Amino acid sequence: MAWVGGAGYGPKVVRDTTLGGDRAALGRELGRQLALIHAIDPDPALAAILGPRPADPAVVAVSGLRGWLDARPAPRPGLEWALRWAERHAPSPDRVTLTHQDFRTGNFLVDADGLTAVLDWEFAAWSDPACDLGWFCAECWRFSRPDLEGGGIAPRADVLAGYAAAGGIVPDPARVRWWEVMAHARWAVIALQQGDRHAGGAERSLHLALTGRIADTLEHRLLQMTAPEAA
Repeated sequence: MAWVGGAGYGPKVVRDTTLGGDRAALGRELGRQLALIHAIDPDPALAAILGPRPADPAVVAVSGLRGWLDARPAPRPGLEWALRWAERHAPSPDRVTLTHQDFRTGNFLVDADGLTAVLDWEFAAWSDPACDLGWFCAECWRFSRPDLEGGGIAPRADVLAGYAAAGGIVPDPARVRWWEVMAHARWAVIALQQGDRHAGGAERSLHLALTGRIADTLEHRLLQMTAPEAA
């Protein structure tokens, strides 16, 4: 553990352009960091914690979200539609690497000059490296700059350029888009889980209650992203 300076609150980082230095350069650096993460060869101790590599990360991702929804009494037909779309359009298995699983604006620190740290590693797991790119580029993490597909920080092209320059194999755009759909579905499920913690009395919190309401907006966006004409 180390103390590292910098700002991390996502909406502030997106809005305050005095943070992060040159935004195009920051986008490339974030892409570079993702490529470095995906190139990590875990030592035996870490590999034991991560467990076996999944044969098909897309199937694992869909089944995990569906399992949670099936165990929840209140139906979410919009999410069920999105997961069915994900099943029908899942990319074929490709590379499986170490992935961060929560690499987004809000989970890294920046100061006036640029990136200072990447945070929140608790979800790290084996998966398709495109899942990290899809999560980072998903519209739900762009905050007040939906036009900047690289996390509200920079154009997607800058992120992918940094990724490629550091040795990352840039995946097919359709594969990244599939993982963007899954990013919205996953964040919707997490929002419902947090709302349920408040509603069920496990942890009374206005923040958790309000987070639960985000699921409605995410579900609506998922219906737009997976509409028949969108396919």
